[in-house]
Amino acid sequence: MHKHSYQSSWPAKIFSQSNTQITLSETGIELYPQKLGPTLLLWSEISPPVLISGTFFDQIIITSSQQKFAIRWLSKNNAASLYAKSSQQLYRYQSTLAANILSEISSKLAVTGYLRTSHCIAISEFAHQALAKIHIPPTNVKLPEDVVIIFENLLDWAHTDSQLISAIRETYVNEQKSRYKALFDAIESNPLTEKQRNACIVDEDNNLVLAGAGTGKTSTMIGRAAYLIASGQASDNQLLMLAYGREAAIEMRQRLKEKLAGTCVMASTFHSLGQQIIIHVEKTKPSVSPLAQDQKLLVNHIDHWFTQLLEQPEYKKTTLHYFEKYLYPNKNAFDFKSEGEYFEYLRSNEIRTLKGEAVKSYEECLIANWLFTKGIEYQYEATFQEKDTRSPDFRVYKPDFYLPATGIYIEHFGIDRHGNTASYVDREIYQQGMQWKRALHTQLNTTLVESYHYEQKESTLLTNLEKNLQALGVELTPLPDDALLATLKEFGAITAFSDLLGKLLQRYKAGNFDSATLKGKISNANNPGQLAAAIELLLPLVDRYEAQLKLNDEIDFADMLALATSYVEQGLFQSPWSYLLIDEFQDISEPRARLVKALRDSKTATSIFCVGDDWQAIYRFTGSDVALTTSFEQHFGATQTTSLDKTFRFNNSICDIASRFVMQNPAQVKKRITAHDVVTQPAVSIVRRHLENDDQFRALHDILQSISQMAISPTDMSTTKQSSTVYLLARYRFLLPDSVALNRINSHFPTLNIQTFTLHASKGKEADYVILLGLDNGKHGFPSRRVTHPLLEALLPLAEPYKHAEERRLLYVGLTRAKHRAYLLCDMSKASKFVTELISENYAVELNEFATSKSQAAVSEINCPSCDSGTLVTRQNNQNTFIGCTHYPLCKHIESACSTCDQSMKRQGSFRVCVDELCKTWVPICSSCDGDLKLRTSQYGRFWGCVNYSSEGISCTNKEKFIEPPIAIKPATVALPTMDQ
Repeated sequence: MHKHSYQSSWPAKIFSQSNTQITLSETGIELYPQKLGPTLLLWSEISPPVLISGTFFDQIIITSSQQKFAIRWLSKNNAASLYAKSSQQLYRYQSTLAANILSEISSKLAVTGYLRTSHCIAISEFAHQALAKIHIPPTNVKLPEDVVIIFENLLDWAHTDSQLISAIRETYVNEQKSRYKALFDAIESNPLTEKQRNACIVDEDNNLVLAGAGTGKTSTMIGRAAYLIASGQASDNQLLMLAYGREAAIEMRQRLKEKLAGTCVMASTFHSLGQQIIIHVEKTKPSVSPLAQDQKLLVNHIDHWFTQLLEQPEYKKTTLHYFEKYLYPNKNAFDFKSEGEYFEYLRSNEIRTLKGEAVKSYEECLIANWLFTKGIEYQYEATFQEKDTRSPDFRVYKPDFYLPATGIYIEHFGIDRHGNTASYVDREIYQQGMQWKRALHTQLNTTLVESYHYEQKESTLLTNLEKNLQALGVELTPLPDDALLATLKEFGAITAFSDLLGKLLQRYKAGNFDSATLKGKISNANNPGQLAAAIELLLPLVDRYEAQLKLNDEIDFADMLALATSYVEQGLFQSPWSYLLIDEFQDISEPRARLVKALRDSKTATSIFCVGDDWQAIYRFTGSDVALTTSFEQHFGATQTTSLDKTFRFNNSICDIASRFVMQNPAQVKKRITAHDVVTQPAVSIVRRHLENDDQFRALHDILQSISQMAISPTDMSTTKQSSTVYLLARYRFLLPDSVALNRINSHFPTLNIQTFTLHASKGKEADYVILLGLDNGKHGFPSRRVTHPLLEALLPLAEPYKHAEERRLLYVGLTRAKHRAYLLCDMSKASKFVTELISENYAVELNEFATSKSQAAVSEINCPSCDSGTLVTRQNNQNTFIGCTHYPLCKHIESACSTCDQSMKRQGSFRVCVDELCKTWVPICSSCDGDLKLRTSQYGRFWGCVNYSSEGISCTNKEKFIEPPIAIKPATVALPTMDQ
């Protein structure tokens, strides 16, 4: 380096200023003359120089670790040059320090392997500490590019630059893929895909592999283990694989034995792992209680304990209070969008009185139970005996309640304080009905007591009813607790509640709730009072259950997880595993997740590798929480997510339909799955058949016959080889053929291996063909309308806001079990909403593979106009054919069947038209009351009159002179009446 010298200007001499000569050298800045002699300031001691501009002269401030020097009276040019040269020399020196730090960082990277976020944080902290001792050049100092890059690289590390980190990671992954190509090519029967190889190599602190159905998640887990061992990142005893079920763990161990012979990678279930941790800490193997292994035994014990508790007066009173106030989920009828939705709520929850009566509304159930507990005899919807009220306008009158001892009638009206009805109820017609009932009772001088929906909203329904009845002289003789309890036992209510308490106990234990969590569950429940009351009844049972375990020195499966987690968190168990590989992660529950995190945190630098598919999360009822997958990073920390997006199981048709269907839920992780097998025709068939009596067996026979005769086709990969597998799947076991029927079916089709599974049990399996059964919209249909009891619901993970989210995933599971083709067998008159969605939303499904009736094909056009949820179907009554709603008896809407062929009729504008296009029968609809118009004759000629016309009472007097037939019907085929009037 050349020395650079600078001299103060002439005023310095005049005013006897010192520091008149400055020289920049390799080692630092030399200042002289000084009173005490020349001074050398080393670059390591100097802070960045400061330039202060004056009117004619400038000065430079040089600060060292010892003192501050002011170099005054510098000309403008000298000052600028000195500032630039000294700054450059200083930052060159600082760059050597920065380069040394970068060299240390490179050394750390060389032994790090994949650059985890935890490593990045440690390096960033190291770089930050170094920056505290290094001066970073400002932008106005010109430095060579190589010097600038050094500082930029150090700042990137200090600020954890994402592009730098991504580049380093990408380079590492590519190098590892090249180095271990032979391993990834041979570890499975088929070479691993690029995404699978990436998943094996990427080694973030927390790794989430989203593996679509059939994308090779097990192969990826085996590949991951093989790679970690082969690359020297882990020994086999540092790896732990966790599976949910015993069979899955056995299968994993078998795969490890085949693919990684000679290694001792541990594969375990969560419960088995928990047991081993407990053994390690307690030095003895815990005994698992028979109550945890025998459901019937547990139910018997709980029923016994519950019976004992009911002998205690306070517990008995608390129980009866619960039955009176909280037996059913309270839903406001006004909150439903349609009458059909409300009917579904009543059916799904089996709203019945304490006497076992099915009622039309939750509020009527409350009234019935109140009357019963107060000792007031009543008849529910008994036929009105005072007068035959049948007319063209009204059916037989059945008051809501009749009290035979006093002759009092009670009508509960579904109106608010302004006389409004629920949105799906015609207010005018409803009000007319109310007035008719009031007038009838006034005419006959019978006593009518009215109650209203708004009273329940205002919490005065029962108190007002009590006042009104007492004012009429009705005596309340409340049933003694024992008598009421005996009645509840007689109707099976106590047994049913005991069963519910058993399920609650299991959920309570499985959730491992502390008092704070339980309080949160209660406060967040839809009905906090109901849950709090149930917990009050449950806790004494929990105490007896725990006492039983303690007496026998036993634990249950929930204890295995809770105890093991506690021991790990307390440091009583030190994890030997550096890599945790968890299968089927979408099914994880909070207690299992807590154990995983405890193991991870108990050993430095432990990495977790979770493989799952949020599209197949179907076990919330057991406590599984899909949010642990969909919000993985939020729960576990810094995460690298890899998606396995190529399926080798099913073709593109099944893939596209199933994927589009499940992603209707916006909360599902968005994935684009591609299929290895490509077909040009739809591979999902909807088979529309009438399924009453033996019709399902005949339809099933037709599908299986088609499968067995299917020829090899190179275009769609469909082949029915000897013993091709066919799965019959349904939401519930009882909807499937029993063993006798299955043997009968298999004997008819010797080339097929036909098996039955529930949709839940089919998960993880695959077949050549799948046939889905039970696709209707009833209580045991699909999506299931069986409502989880609100008490159980409150103790489960938070439900998803998207309607039928888990049921939607369940259909995805069912469809994706099929390699070649899936068949959905359903009766369109009561078809699942999932089926109607597949049809109405134009999914690429096949509708015409099998013949279907006209009524089945047109059923989407014959929804019930009254409740808007049911479907109009053909019914028989006393040899007469008519059309009724599938929600009967809740919905009593009826219409006439086709007068020509007895088939259903669909609405087309202002007509009802036979669903059989060859029949062409049509009936005009009255524009006044929505009834049929009938061709009538009068002295003035023929005309169209409403069928609801009557010479007595209220009726529809609408007449039509001319009816224009539907466009679809040729005028020549319709004999129109001559209109003379």
